[in-house]
Amino acid sequence: MQTKVSLVLLGALIAMWGATTLTEPAAALDPSDRSTAELAALEDSFAADRTNPEIARELADHYLAIDAPRLAVNVLANTSSSVREDPAVLHRLAMAYEETGRMDDALATARLARARCARSLGTADASTVTPVPAHECSERTYAALDMHANALDHMARWGVTDVQHDGRARQAYVLAVRSARIFSASAQ
Repeated sequence: MQTKVSLVLLGALIAMWGATTLTEPAAALDPSDRSTAELAALEDSFAADRTNPEIARELADHYLAIDAPRLAVNVLANTSSSVREDPAVLHRLAMAYEETGRMDDALATARLARARCARSLGTADASTVTPVPAHECSERTYAALDMHANALDHMARWGVTDVQHDGRARQAYVLAVRSARIFSASAQ
């Protein structure tokens, strides 16, 4: 009797071991996919040069596209301080914070990006306290930063913490785009 119980237990252990070791790993990325190779090349480029804002932006964009905002935050947090002065890099960081639910960080970062871009352009609302950034900022970038900051302002006022499941997040973007259109029409 004891031998039968031991054999049954041994068989169960072998079956459990086989089930856990013989299964294929579930990878989120297909190694044969071209975009995976591009991601690997971007990661290698970033590891070799953390002072290049273009590589940091591209890598963050790629991580955001594959729904990995924590990786984007990690990349942008590990760049040089001169890269983080770039308003476009700060914009990606704000988007990544937003996707991870860090709404206060997203709003503060979006406001900083908008202020740096405004200072670069010399707009009427530019702060004289904010230093002139070394990175160029276009009017198009400023418009995107302004809309994002406005949407985050709405979400902060409404208490939105989960942009994926809270319908008010979408409404905040609708209002921000509407405000931008009204402002654009009144400027013409």
